[in-house]
Amino acid sequence: MICLDTNIIYHFLFETELTSASEKVIREAIVEGIAIPMIVYNELLYTVGAKIARIRYGVRGKYSFRKHIAKHGFPEEAIEKVNGFIRDFKVTVLRDYQDPDELVKTIKIYRLLPNDAQIILTCKHRSIETLATFDDDFRRIPLLKIIP
Repeated sequence: MICLDTNIIYHFLFETELTSASEKVIREAIVEGIAIPMIVYNELLYTVGAKIARIRYGVRGKYSFRKHIAKHGFPEEAIEKVNGFIRDFKVTVLRDYQDPDELVKTIKIYRLLPNDAQIILTCKHRSIETLATFDDDFRRIPLLKIIP
């Protein structure tokens, strides 16, 4: 099984300079099986929602996005886009591994953001050895093979 980071899916869903690399990674991951931790699902909903709100409604910044959601609700198109990807590619959404002490230890040892440390721990405790990401911070983690 290959775990996908948020940025791989984002660049697959929206045309960017990394879209072709994302497509290649996802084609490879389909063979092995695709998983994402719940924290990636959460990040994905947020980033896709913010992107769609920016494109469709001119919303800029997280506070403007929060105001937009309070007034109009979360962009349904973002939910459909994310859940469509999960359904179409048979993605397994994993429960995040929960241990505050181990999370803080991982943050400190590998000098990571909390969400990135959460991804590492979920992979570790689910015996997932490969993470697809464009985030170079993960290359400091000896526990995982990083692709591309």
